Amino acid sequence: MFVLTTSRPQMTEKPENRSATFVPMVYENTDPTPIRWEYRVLTIDTREQELPDAAQLNELGNDGWILAGMLDSRSEGSFVYYYFVRQSEK
Repeated sequence: MFVLTTSRPQMTEKPENRSATFVPMVYENTDPTPIRWEYRVLTIDTREQELPDAAQLNELGNDGWILAGMLDSRSEGSFVYYYFVRQSEK
């Protein structure tokens, strides 16, 4: 013998009580042209050259480059990668 049961909520159950937080909608007039980005990868072979010091990194920063990431792969080889990004002037 089989008994069929349903697990749907009944209409008489109270709805979940949630606090209503007002989130304002903000509109801005912005230039529709997309921002273009330039990327640069600085690859250092630590067997042949030293890692960049603060002066070298500051020089890149003065040129508008932002350090976006770094990958140290010396555990598998001898390379360290520095990833830079800046807004394109074109």
